Amino acid sequence: MRKFAAVVALGLATIFCSPVMAATYLGLISSENQVAAAANTPYPVKMTGDPATGFKNEGSKVTIAKAGDYFVVAAAQVGGSVPGNIWLWVRVNGKDVPDSNSIQNIPSKDFTTVLVSQGEMTFKAGDVLEFVYAASAPGLGLIATKPANMPAVPSIIFTIFKN
Repeated sequence: MRKFAAVVALGLATIFCSPVMAATYLGLISSENQVAAAANTPYPVKMTGDPATGFKNEGSKVTIAKAGDYFVVAAAQVGGSVPGNIWLWVRVNGKDVPDSNSIQNIPSKDFTTVLVSQGEMTFKAGDVLEFVYAASAPGLGLIATKPANMPAVPSIIFTIFKN
C-alpha cells in the first residue's frame, strides 16, 4: 500500500509541478509620470518589469509567444496639472481595438483616480499588445506618486495571464 501511495503522490506532483501546467502570466508597472505633451494625441504607455516565459516586453509593446485566450488588465493612476479627460485603450499589432476605450474626467489639478481597462482577448503567437492613452489637454496623463512611509504608487499596473 505504501508503494502505491508513493506512486500516486509522485504522479500528482509530476502533473501539478509540470512546466506544461505552469501559469503563463506577466506583471509590469511604470514608476514614471507619463503626461500628454499635446491634446488628443495617442501616446503608448511605457512599462517595465521582470521577463516572463511566454512574453517579450519592449517599452510599451508586449509580444505574446503562445496563441490562446488571455485576461488583460491595466490600471492607471491618472491626473495632471489641469482639468480635462483622459482615455486609455488597447492596440494589437498597431491597430486600435474596437470598444476597448475607457475615459476618466479629471475635475482639478489636485484630483487623481484609477482608470481601468480590462477584458479577455484571443491572441495569435507573435501578436503585439499595447496600451495607449490620450488627454484632452497637455499636462494630463498617468501619474506616479511616492507617499511618505508607504509603498510607491505606480502610474500603471499591468497584468496579463493565459486562461
